[in-house]
Amino acid sequence: MAIIAGFFVIGSPKEQQLLKLDNRRVSDLQFLQSEILNFWQAKNRLPQVLSDLKDDIRGISVPKDPETGAEYGYEVRAPQSFALCATFVRASVSNTVGNFAKPTFAPGAVGENWEHQAGSFCFERKIDKEFYPPFKTPTPPPRL
Repeated sequence: MAIIAGFFVIGSPKEQQLLKLDNRRVSDLQFLQSEILNFWQAKNRLPQVLSDLKDDIRGISVPKDPETGAEYGYEVRAPQSFALCATFVRASVSNTVGNFAKPTFAPGAVGENWEHQAGSFCFERKIDKEFYPPFKTPTPPPRL
């Protein structure tokens, strides 16, 4: 009886594996978003393709879907807007804390919405230039 109750509360091992894969997809997209912001601040433009984020010096590689090995979707929508996409097995499960709906896979992530439907889903993002200003290019020292 306890085992059946456990499956009811936390789901079957297969369900837990599917949830883990979706959580990994969200984590990968959060990482990619962070690297896109770094790219934007360093170059004052969005990368054309995700492979532009690869950086051997910093050890940055572009993650792929943990189940299929497919590349995540990425599209530049405007000079400061982009979409990151993945295919999810299940819709995200949210719990409401205060006035914020926080996905269970992203504790503490207030202000960013990573909730998604099952199937192909895109997260639309727009960079606020005032909040994420491009880095200033240092002035080279005078030549002697």
